[in-house]
Amino acid sequence: MFKSISSKLLFLVVLAALGLAACSKDKEPASAASALSSNDTILRYIPADTPYVLANVEPLPDELMDKIEPRIDDILQSYQTVLREIVAAKKGEMSEEQLESEEAQRISAVIEELTGLLSLEGLRGAGLGREASGAIYGNGLLPVVRVELTDGALFDAAISRIEEKAGHKMPVAAIDGGGYRYADIEDLRIVIAILEKQAVLTLVPSTFSEDQTAAALGLTPPETSIADSGVLEDIAREYGLTSHYVGYLDAGRIAASFIEPQTGINADLLAMAGHDPAKFSDVCKAEIREVAGITPRVVMGYTHVDASRLDSKFVVELRDDIAAGLATLTAAVPGLGGDPGGLMAFGMSLDVKAAREFAEARIAALEADPFECELFAEMQAGVAGVKMALQQPIPPIAYDFKGFLAVIDDIEGLEVATQTPPTSVDGRFMIAMDNAPALVAMGAMFSPELAALNLQADGQPVALDLPQMQALGMTAHAALTDSAVAIAVGEDSESDLTSMLTKEAGEMTPFMSFSMDAGRYYAFLGEAIAQSEATDDEKAPSPEMQAALQDIMTAVGSLYDRMSADVMLTADGVELRVTETLAD
Repeated sequence: MFKSISSKLLFLVVLAALGLAACSKDKEPASAASALSSNDTILRYIPADTPYVLANVEPLPDELMDKIEPRIDDILQSYQTVLREIVAAKKGEMSEEQLESEEAQRISAVIEELTGLLSLEGLRGAGLGREASGAIYGNGLLPVVRVELTDGALFDAAISRIEEKAGHKMPVAAIDGGGYRYADIEDLRIVIAILEKQAVLTLVPSTFSEDQTAAALGLTPPETSIADSGVLEDIAREYGLTSHYVGYLDAGRIAASFIEPQTGINADLLAMAGHDPAKFSDVCKAEIREVAGITPRVVMGYTHVDASRLDSKFVVELRDDIAAGLATLTAAVPGLGGDPGGLMAFGMSLDVKAAREFAEARIAALEADPFECELFAEMQAGVAGVKMALQQPIPPIAYDFKGFLAVIDDIEGLEVATQTPPTSVDGRFMIAMDNAPALVAMGAMFSPELAALNLQADGQPVALDLPQMQALGMTAHAALTDSAVAIAVGEDSESDLTSMLTKEAGEMTPFMSFSMDAGRYYAFLGEAIAQSEATDDEKAPSPEMQAALQDIMTAVGSLYDRMSADVMLTADGVELRVTETLAD
């Protein structure tokens, strides 16, 4: 029991440490132009045919690391308290006899040792330094984490201290150039190897032999590395990514691993799982390849990095005809996209007619060339139902809808924990329509108050002197144009409304867009945690736990100023573009 618990905790903490260490810099990095095709980096260990990879090979700027490391340290220090409080709560449920048992005392000692790693000083002392680079990739299907260390002996000593506190040493197997520790958890084996100045972790079946495990660790560089292939450099060039973090997941390679005869690690792995690619018919294999080809690859990485801002991109690549069809679904919505400011903003655009035509085209394609493989039988059977649903009439005004944008500029008096409603709200809401006056006319038929406003399609704000607004002490205005209707609430509602309606839609409108004041958002979360009380299902957290969780939210909030995200439908596929502005 204890062996399993300590191994799980060790694995989680080591992975967390690796994640922090990967946000770091090399002492003598390759240039940005060559880093993604250089075998002088950690890329030399990653096979060219890996089905997935996320690699950090270029240093993050010193100015950025100097700025964020103190805040990361604050977060880690608070997590120390959280971990200790979790342990204290568990101890409170144990009998005196259980508390005095040797196993309980060892677990406490192990957790305290692990807790000591949760700080920059603790990580540095374990050889996980700011100068580390690293990668997560597949050696075949098996996941491998590889990270550079400042000193392999420090990492080894950290694990040895945990083993000593546990009173149990992980089994060790010898390999060329050293050895590796491992721990079995049911049918899986966690493997940790220290190879000079690198830590390598992988997950393998516990029935793997030493030779198979050594192969999974990738102890010798592959004949052709991912650096040799140039694929990461090509991705970076195509999508405007920097060399700091670049990665992909190849759906075609993953699918091929299950339907084609395999060699090496994949063959061993699938054989142990009782999987035989020969069971698939030629028809099924062809259709599985076709389905994988719809989303051939997912790519990700940073597009901009400096001490004030981080921009990243996550792209789900799509087959050309699918991408072209989806690209027609967005519509022009004034001001949608980017960051309009305020506390929070959310909006979307959708050409309903184009969306219907796209869905009809996909259904027609599935009728003209239906799936024959039994694996897709349920999906094919649903085609008729979807076709019938698409044949249902839609109110003509629905085709006029183009999207909406909601912006909350400020909220006062809101208490999340006590569910106390705000005393005042400043915000704006706009619906974009091809024929916005028709929507207002329809609403006026059901609302005398709306009819009394006598809104004209001239964009001029009209005061909303409604009883509901007066009761709340709110100032509000509405305005109408040929292409939008909008409402604004707050002291500056009149000018806010005019500004919102006169914004121009960008050349490329997002499908969805979101932004927020990240510092204030996390402050809200911290306040809610601080005021949280017990529910019927669980006990209230201790004051120390609440304080630590609030400190974490405060530290995260102090790290960021604003966050925004846009989902774009492009000729490449679906792109998520994220901007994180860092606080001063």
